Amino acid sequence: MNNLIDLLQHQQLVWQGTRKTPVRDVDATGYSEIDQRLDGGFQKGVTEIQANYGIGELRVLLPVLKRAVTEERLIVFISPPGVVGAQALTEQGFLLGKVIVVYPDKQQEALWAAEQCLRSGVCHSVVMWTNNALEVHQIKRLQVASEVGSSHQFILRTQKAESLSLPFDLSLSLLPHVQGLSARVNKRKGGWPSDSFIVNMVEQWPSLTLQPAPDNLIQFPSVNVG
Repeated sequence: MNNLIDLLQHQQLVWQGTRKTPVRDVDATGYSEIDQRLDGGFQKGVTEIQANYGIGELRVLLPVLKRAVTEERLIVFISPPGVVGAQALTEQGFLLGKVIVVYPDKQQEALWAAEQCLRSGVCHSVVMWTNNALEVHQIKRLQVASEVGSSHQFILRTQKAESLSLPFDLSLSLLPHVQGLSARVNKRKGGWPSDSFIVNMVEQWPSLTLQPAPDNLIQFPSVNVG
């Protein structure tokens, strides 16, 4: 019996409610609030990010994606909802020769492209946008490919009812906030969900957040002119 349990634990098929599974091979997100709740950062695997597009969801990924530059590996964007700007990427320190943008016609083609990129071993991260329903076997194929290639798969989409039933390694929900983003861990492999928390982006992105008013301002009383 003990041998069977040891085998299942080695295959990460046993979850112990009183103990967290040690997290290996993580990339710090660059935001202490997230790293604290993820035991250090993003694991290699399939991460779902639920958010409305354009609220700052890519800012959460930028510190991790930038590590592809130092590792001399590729970043792949699949089915982005808009044009990926070369100038914006350059300003963030990306090497354009290491960035690939794919616009498939169908979701099945997008999933196939993601799997091939992950499995290749030359890609650090694959970022894919989709609002279509996903199935368990599709996520599992991406997980296997991510493990083979030691890569990150990020899936960005708006909130979907079937998310909790899918075997994502991590599922995050993001909402806009005046200081950056409000985040919540919906589920994660080897750990617990979390309540909502604030991801403070004031220091990294001051022009895109609402600064607190200085405390040395004096409010003068209004005067009614009759």
